[in-house]
Amino acid sequence: MATFVQTNVGLYWGGYSLASTFNAIGLNLSNSLQDDTVYGDTFQSNAGGLSSVSLEGEGYWDSTNDSILESSISVGAAETVVTVTPVDQAAGSPAIFSKITTSEYNPFANGTVGEMLAFRVSGEGRGEKAVSGEIFVTPGTTRTTSGTSLPNQLGAVTSTQGIYSALHVLSASGTLDVVIKSDSDISFGSPDTRITHTQFTAIGAEMLSQLGTNADTWWRADFTISGSFDFIVSLAII
Repeated sequence: MATFVQTNVGLYWGGYSLASTFNAIGLNLSNSLQDDTVYGDTFQSNAGGLSSVSLEGEGYWDSTNDSILESSISVGAAETVVTVTPVDQAAGSPAIFSKITTSEYNPFANGTVGEMLAFRVSGEGRGEKAVSGEIFVTPGTTRTTSGTSLPNQLGAVTSTQGIYSALHVLSASGTLDVVIKSDSDISFGSPDTRITHTQFTAIGAEMLSQLGTNADTWWRADFTISGSFDFIVSLAII
């Protein structure tokens, strides 16, 4: 994909779409290098250590999003599944997702008279890598019937990889079941279920994975709806 100007970045934070109040989002992937330089080396040497992911964002304060972000930093708050869509929210567009624990929320980052009231938020990864994949089910539509995403040839999974799925349920009435299936060709004549998400009856999010070898190269998301739901599903092999 060519370079582009950011105009339609998506931010899915648990069961909420928050991009409309953010104007900057940063994802940082890092590796804690460990010095393993020994006698005889002529250059400093490092071994790869533990990987980490962090998120930084800022935007304009409003009361609705304030309560969402504040609750994520309360004592004992669980990690949040966060998905960033850098280009847009169309099927096949990039999606980067991980589990984040909010480490800092500053609701009054800018208190200058006459200027917009701004906020800042940051978080750290919670034992899960950040994975880069593609959107399979697009958000922004209230769905009332069951269906499937279009098949997508993500490729096979090697013994050191896994298939990862991120589901964000943004509005909910009834029950929603989402499963990730694979097959050896686009026809999906004999698909196998690889990931089964928890049944959702309310807004929320879940990130699941299946590790290990899988020779199938075609993937899709199947969903069964009783009621009405708006949700986004992204998949990645890494």
